[in-house]
Amino acid sequence: MPRYIACICSYDGAQFCGSQRQINGPTVQGEIERSLEAILKHPVPITMAGRTDAGVHATGQCFRFTTENQIPVERVPLALNSTLNKSVRVLRAWEVDEEFNPRFSAKGRVYRYCIECAEVGNVLLRQIAAHFRGTLNIDKMNEAAQAFVGRHDFAAWQSAGSPTPTTIREVRRLQIVQRRNVFGSDLIEIEIEADAFLYQMVRNIVGALMWAGQGKLTKNEIESLMEGRDRTKCPPPAPPQGLCLIEVKY
Repeated sequence: MPRYIACICSYDGAQFCGSQRQINGPTVQGEIERSLEAILKHPVPITMAGRTDAGVHATGQCFRFTTENQIPVERVPLALNSTLNKSVRVLRAWEVDEEFNPRFSAKGRVYRYCIECAEVGNVLLRQIAAHFRGTLNIDKMNEAAQAFVGRHDFAAWQSAGSPTPTTIREVRRLQIVQRRNVFGSDLIEIEIEADAFLYQMVRNIVGALMWAGQGKLTKNEIESLMEGRDRTKCPPPAPPQGLCLIEVKY
């Protein structure tokens, strides 16, 4: 009888060409499938909750696989972590029914984006936070952020390359805080939760918020860009290395 097993994993995106399997180089999917085949002794394709680009990290990515192997589900994380590249860790596993799909069963997703504002970037943060040389006005960023909250057509905030039946999405929460981290740097953390995201939607939104923090874009102007649905008129996306998939909600 086939068994359907879901797992939560984390990974350092700087080590991969993205999460989705491709021929250009190492990927998270390819690494997990290699490890699963070594353990279960048969090819094991996985389905992931979402695609992340090269340089984008995750602490709560979900994937599912099918097997008839009788390995106890509680041993799956230990077995995988013993053979996986150290840049990928499986945190937990549980059995699901055949209908469970990591992508389409999800009720929401949470991303966090980190920005280090400093004259000289901290070398210990270069892979996990975008460096901005100067200061960003948090109050202006929070004001502009309200334009994104709610159910809208986010066509203007979707990068080309991933067609979708609809560009309507609901942003449930968008919070921006600034705090000093353990490395002595001030980080701006932008956390955004939505029912789903379009391709590079988070990075495009963060790019607009960074403009707002520089006084180059207002809440009203963002609303006008939203209505115009024209990606070419919007600010460029923020760099990938500051982005992390925090949680997929089911």
